Amino acid sequence: MITIALSKGRQLKDFINYLDSIQLTEWSAALKSVSRELVVLIEDIRFLLVKGEDVPVYVEEGIADLGITGSDVLFEQKRTLNNLMNLPFGYCHFALASKHPQNEYPIVATKYVHYTQRYFDTIMQPVKIIALKGSVELAATIDMADAIMDIVQSGTTLRENGLSEQVRLDEINARLISNKHAYFSKYEEIQKIINVLKVN
Repeated sequence: MITIALSKGRQLKDFINYLDSIQLTEWSAALKSVSRELVVLIEDIRFLLVKGEDVPVYVEEGIADLGITGSDVLFEQKRTLNNLMNLPFGYCHFALASKHPQNEYPIVATKYVHYTQRYFDTIMQPVKIIALKGSVELAATIDMADAIMDIVQSGTTLRENGLSEQVRLDEINARLISNKHAYFSKYEEIQKIINVLKVN
């Protein structure tokens, strides 16, 4: 049995679309039929449907052998995992956004606290980081923060809230990750899954 942790929400939809595109219809059909289930069994594979930020936790702890999550989560968490392969969906990028360009952004709101701190350390600018879980755009819109650090796909949400990208940063996509121990103990099974997910 191989256990794979999957991120719920938009990334799960992207993954299902990808499965359809590579004609892995048995997996996609089972995942499409999910309503509120958190565990889905397909032959000798068990999928765990979890919050995106929790995927690396389940994998690092050995509850899941594999996981599919965004590289934004991996940038932020810095966990001890094997980063096995890029997957061709979930494309977006990190961006620093604000109402207007400024020389400095003393206060930044984000849910990516560690990533934001590393960026400002790199450019050697002091910053106060306000950690938020929800829609960070609001913080800049109402001037609680000078800017936000967030992931951006089309930029529509930024524009709708009167913000624009000031600095474009790391590109993001979905990644297949594995538990370090499982990679060796279940090597053959994991390689089969890698081969199945590879783009021909």
